[in-house]
Amino acid sequence: MKTKLLIVCAAIAAVAGSSQAITLPGTTPLTKPRVAADTRIVDLGLAASTDVKTISLSLAVRNADQLDTFIASLADPTSTNFRKFITPQQFAANYGQSAESVASVVSYLKSKGFTINKVFGNNLQITATGTNAQITAAFGASVHNYSLLGNRFQAAATTPTIPTALASVVKAVNGISTRALFNKHSTAVPRTGALAGDVNLKVAGAIGGAPGQYTTTDLAAKYNINPLYARGITGAGKTIGIATLAGYLQSDAFAYWNQLGLSVSSNRITDVLVDGGPSPQDGPGSDGAGETTLDVQQSGGVAPGANLRVYLAPNTDAGFIDVFAQAVDENLVDVLSVSWGNPEVYFDDATIAAFHAVFQQAAAQGIPVIAASGDAGAFDINRSLPYPACTTLLGVDFPAADPLVLAAGGTTLPNTTARKYGTVTVPTERAWGWDYQKDYIVKYYGTDLYYASYLAVGGGGGVSSIYAAPWYQKNLAGVQKTAAAQSLVCENAVFNRGAGYGDYLDLPANLAGRNLPDVSLNADPYSGYAVYVNGAWSTGSGGTSFVSPQLNGILTLISAGINGRVGPINPQLYSAFKTYGYGAGSPFKPITAGTNQFYPATAGYNPATGLGSLDVNALAKALGLK
Repeated sequence: MKTKLLIVCAAIAAVAGSSQAITLPGTTPLTKPRVAADTRIVDLGLAASTDVKTISLSLAVRNADQLDTFIASLADPTSTNFRKFITPQQFAANYGQSAESVASVVSYLKSKGFTINKVFGNNLQITATGTNAQITAAFGASVHNYSLLGNRFQAAATTPTIPTALASVVKAVNGISTRALFNKHSTAVPRTGALAGDVNLKVAGAIGGAPGQYTTTDLAAKYNINPLYARGITGAGKTIGIATLAGYLQSDAFAYWNQLGLSVSSNRITDVLVDGGPSPQDGPGSDGAGETTLDVQQSGGVAPGANLRVYLAPNTDAGFIDVFAQAVDENLVDVLSVSWGNPEVYFDDATIAAFHAVFQQAAAQGIPVIAASGDAGAFDINRSLPYPACTTLLGVDFPAADPLVLAAGGTTLPNTTARKYGTVTVPTERAWGWDYQKDYIVKYYGTDLYYASYLAVGGGGGVSSIYAAPWYQKNLAGVQKTAAAQSLVCENAVFNRGAGYGDYLDLPANLAGRNLPDVSLNADPYSGYAVYVNGAWSTGSGGTSFVSPQLNGILTLISAGINGRVGPINPQLYSAFKTYGYGAGSPFKPITAGTNQFYPATAGYNPATGLGSLDVNALAKALGLK
């Protein structure tokens, strides 16, 4: 059955002027009327027919049930398939479309004038280049220019349709829209406006060793990675994969590692442009460049002996799926992470299914995929729709919500931070949520500033309304269902719709959905990190964007230690938790303090910190390191 989510904010609608219907298993359809399209979007008329785009077609997985069973067996030590991963060619033969079906799609595109860029080896993805006129001829959708708050983009004015003859094969067409859709999941200590001068986390002398300027060296000490280094395990022989949507400077990464005294190869990084790479406005020096920079520095700092392949794509729906598809289909990386995403409710069924197919292929080939769970605490959507103009709404981020993706959550490490009007102390590692700042901020800066800058901040976590609880979370104490009374009510003025309030989105209650995060590490900027970007050090950085590449480096170390890929990681983590709990030799450290602004951390699984933080040396042993 379907529940229709009434999403009209331009930040939400994937296509200008349209709403998305998302399948929510086991729920009753909502009956609220559809709300009119966001009036802030200005239709500037038909786009030039000669404008050229790269589109991405996602094909249907064959033998999907068999594939799910196979993936589960790869993570089961009692199975004869345990860690017996397959190649992209084997994946294509068993689960991709037939050569004849692929040829039929290629033939159709060519008949409409498209140039075929790539038929992926998995037989599930095809990229092609064509004009707006060719897009209209192939998919029946005219392409218009639009403006949103001064930002111009192109998108389909009507819903694209897949020809009947191809409908059983082609499941999604992405790339018609040129809108930037995805957000980086890094954040920083607020230092502007009223908060200018409130805190200074820059300590004289060398970087590192203090909250707000930690490095991967500090991370290794705090989460017990050093025993692996002592055994000579540095990630040598393995390759880290980074999926990103912004350019960066390799020189910044090397400067970071050199400052820490790490011995790294001078040619360890290979940049791979996907779909032409990031747009010019997302190049080095852009806001997004800091995201890519920290991804490379953190993962490569944790695993200094590993090589890195950095996949750089444009920030579009097609770019985001193609960046994963290329990395997985090349099969050259041993672990793949991403620190970009968006609330899961922004995605339609077809796109969700297309991403999941790529993650299935990664699992079958033994490549763990890791994603940042977001930095808006339990209220993922409220980072772009702030309270009180809109009510808070519980929700989770994608792609972290996918059951085959390791969702990286956040904690706050113990610290005492000197502030303009006193100190704020965190006595023990806790769930990352800036509710611990509330008394100080409200007392000295007022409630309004707290709501604007601190309320929807913390480690992403909660319950998916898209994915059912996966098998590895079944019957696990602490796993939650979706909460009741979850409606996004906003002032109509937010959308230029006059006075009063509107109910813009409703989520189902009591749905047994996928819970996230899975595990958490330090992500709070106040107990956070230093980054070397654009030739200079910056302190007070954080976000689950740090945790995702850190986990990438950690799993790369473990892969090197066991001399093989780790494989589907989530079921192995939950199996280890059922075996060890928080007892002797456990890879997991319980986090029992704090909240992520809604869910409390507890001595067990919880949607604020997942299974807790890590003892990496113990995790390596649990995953097979002798």
